[in-house]
Amino acid sequence: MAFNQVHCMEALAAATASGASHEDFIYSFLDAYGFPKATITQLRTGSSRNVATRQAEGHVGLKNWLYFMPPNVGESVHEALQRLADDDLVARHKTRFQIVTDFEQFTARDSKTDERIECAFADLPGHYLFFAPMAGLERVEKYPEASADVKAAAKMGKLFERLRESNEFQTPDQLHSLNVFLTRLLFCYFAEDTEIFDKGTFTRLIAEASSEDGDELPELLTTLFRVLNQPLEERAPTLPAHLAQFPYVNGGLFAQELPVPSIRAKARRMMIECGQLNWSQTNPDIFGSMFQAVVDEESRDAFGQHYTSVPNILKVIQPLFLEKLTSELKSARGNRKRLQALLIRLTRLRIFDPAMGSGNFLIIAYKELRRLEMAVFRELEKVSRQNEMFMSGIRLSQFYGIEIDDFAHEIAILSMWLVEHQMNMAFRAEFGHAEPTLPLKQSGNLVLGNSLLEDWQAICPRDEDYEIYICGNPPFIGHGNRSNAQLSEMKSVLGQAIKKYKSLDYVACWFYLAANYCRTGSTEAAFVSTNSLCQGKQASLLWPSIIRQGTKISFAYQTFSWSNSAKKNAGVHVIVVGLTHHEKERSIYKKVNDQWHKETVDNISPYLVRGSNTVISESRKSFLKGARPMLFGNMPNDGGYLLMTTDERDALLAIEPSAQRWIRRLIGADEFIKGKERWCLWLADAHADDIEAMPAVKNLVEQVREKRLLSSDAGTRKLAERPHQFRDLNNPDSYILVPRVTSERRYYAPVGFFNSDVIANDAVQIIPNGTHYDFAILSTRLHMDWLRLVGGRLESRYRYSATIVYNTFPWPDATDAQKAEIERLGRNVLLARECHPGSTMAELYDPDLMPQDLLAAHQALDVAVELLYRDKPFRDMAERQTYLLARYETLIAAEKKSAKSAVEKRKTTRTPKTRVEA
Repeated sequence: MAFNQVHCMEALAAATASGASHEDFIYSFLDAYGFPKATITQLRTGSSRNVATRQAEGHVGLKNWLYFMPPNVGESVHEALQRLADDDLVARHKTRFQIVTDFEQFTARDSKTDERIECAFADLPGHYLFFAPMAGLERVEKYPEASADVKAAAKMGKLFERLRESNEFQTPDQLHSLNVFLTRLLFCYFAEDTEIFDKGTFTRLIAEASSEDGDELPELLTTLFRVLNQPLEERAPTLPAHLAQFPYVNGGLFAQELPVPSIRAKARRMMIECGQLNWSQTNPDIFGSMFQAVVDEESRDAFGQHYTSVPNILKVIQPLFLEKLTSELKSARGNRKRLQALLIRLTRLRIFDPAMGSGNFLIIAYKELRRLEMAVFRELEKVSRQNEMFMSGIRLSQFYGIEIDDFAHEIAILSMWLVEHQMNMAFRAEFGHAEPTLPLKQSGNLVLGNSLLEDWQAICPRDEDYEIYICGNPPFIGHGNRSNAQLSEMKSVLGQAIKKYKSLDYVACWFYLAANYCRTGSTEAAFVSTNSLCQGKQASLLWPSIIRQGTKISFAYQTFSWSNSAKKNAGVHVIVVGLTHHEKERSIYKKVNDQWHKETVDNISPYLVRGSNTVISESRKSFLKGARPMLFGNMPNDGGYLLMTTDERDALLAIEPSAQRWIRRLIGADEFIKGKERWCLWLADAHADDIEAMPAVKNLVEQVREKRLLSSDAGTRKLAERPHQFRDLNNPDSYILVPRVTSERRYYAPVGFFNSDVIANDAVQIIPNGTHYDFAILSTRLHMDWLRLVGGRLESRYRYSATIVYNTFPWPDATDAQKAEIERLGRNVLLARECHPGSTMAELYDPDLMPQDLLAAHQALDVAVELLYRDKPFRDMAERQTYLLARYETLIAAEKKSAKSAVEKRKTTRTPKTRVEA
């Protein structure tokens, strides 16, 4: 039987209501989750089904499912739950849920997920889903990564949400105190599980030296933090043993005496639960995940923070520097001098993240370089004639970063200390010794500041003796989401080089600064970015300014979507792009059948394909002589008063039959692709008398007028002078319709023919009086591949633009006979569509559903069009795109040559002026 959630909530509400029998509660609870009546009766009567029969009165246990009990006299429900969770009877009978209540407070634990709930007894119905697995409704696993990491992130996030509920953190100083408190807690949890402190000492201190209500805990932690900043010889001899057991930490982590927030009972319990996790196995990216778990979504979006997972970090740093270092190790094996030279080289690296967030790029880079160094030591052991004492030469001072957010900056500093300790422990496990972690040393050159206003050279100085690698995941922030301050920063960075810098994403600033920084010395860079920087208008704006600096793309990962273990997963479509001034092998990484493959090429185009550095600039006219212009459809700008669903149309006609003459079908991308039906009042040719004769229509027109007059835009207010009309009045006798957005999954971007009875809205482009030849060319895979190459994107979908895609498309040369044949094949595509009258365009052009006859018609058209360009069809998309880029360059060069010749001709034919003497 399916789980009836309404019934469950109602049954729990009855069981927890005032006056309900406490003795019957657990049986009513089981009934709410659909357990058989026979099972409940057996538990009531004390049969062997009740695995708790030998326990105290009131205990009820059902094998595999639950164990229920009230607390002892004087014992809190939380203490009782912990006692129950530790009982081997629970483990022996595999009872998933442990439940304790005194019928005022309620708490329970799910032993499968180690999650707990606590609430007032009367509030239990609101938590009914916690126990839904008993009714067969299992909770979906939220996190794909290691459970220790994500549990720690989730618990820390909840703890700090709890602290923020009971404390005011509004001023910068208060927020800074909270941030520092967070980093200190994280350090202490990590320290007690990784031999920096004695095992479990910090969590025991909280549990044993503070009362359950948490009132003394802030003072206790303030004293502890002060002790951790005191060298042993400076401590008072009367210091209590529970504090004296902690070592001297130093490093600045506990240097400032800042207020500890108020901590109440629930927050205290959550702190103890956090301490019960095994922090020794946490990955470094836990700190980034925890950081995002605490920062709310509004704040995250404001800073453009998109936390980067370890696999995506490796996509940046592997091709940037790790691959060549690993290759050097392979070639140096067996050669002592070369191995020692590689060790020296590792000490002369500088890794710089100018938008470091919580430090994940620096953390992973540090770990990978330490692992590589250990691999070098292993090779040296093989060629050494005597036992050598190896010590790491890689220092935190080789790592540089800039971060604008105080919280993230504090987390980054902490993370670098902790990752150093992790790697020291790994080193000791293999080589038998390691440098002591305490006292803490410098945690890297990590600066709190605005990366776009700081001098990168001052923070990470270029040096002929060092290889410097810039990497990171700068904030994206697209057009329309930037603050005035961010626009000012963009102007400061890009304004002199790029006139239309406002059309770029915020991340473009980091690319431009990195290209400038890399102009001298042994310096290279690579960033994660939104894919929009290498598409459409943005590509034509950014890359010429970078290429002029002598920078080239060294490697690139083509567009991919990513996710991470953050609490509010920031799903984005991104690319990875490397920058260099050096001549080197260039690599494109592309996904084939869900696997990444590497292609070595001579040059990487700004569109991240094999090709030249040419970018496609906006053009107001097509290369094709006599080409019909592509226009926007019609923007209503009417507040919705001239638009109608079918029901709304019918309702209007019921009271205003004469409006039939003015109602037209409205078509946009959704209507064309998905077969939706919409209508509009098209009053372009209506006179005042026509509208006056239709009161219901007149009322709608008046509402349009009022809506436009209220606009803050002067152009919209001007439109109030003609409220019966759309903003645009593009309605030719016939037209080709092209959706402005189309799915990236399709082989072909669907286009269609319509006449003036159908009004195109502004979600589409139109070609007035377009021909079957125009339709045929736009319906090819060749044209789709041009769209894939140069068009913009909306998420992962393609955005079609007249100025970037249509006008720049390199049309083929064709004779009249060839055009006639292409038109015939284009008509075959239309005929094939008509063979499937019940299918929408979405269904017809879904690559998994596309009818065979339609696909065959398109493929025949593809071959014929490709033979207009050369004597054999293209092998694949990459070859088509490379050819089209080269043809674009040829056409541009011919256009420039023609324009230059025309200027020179005008100069030579100009009539000289006659000089008149005074």
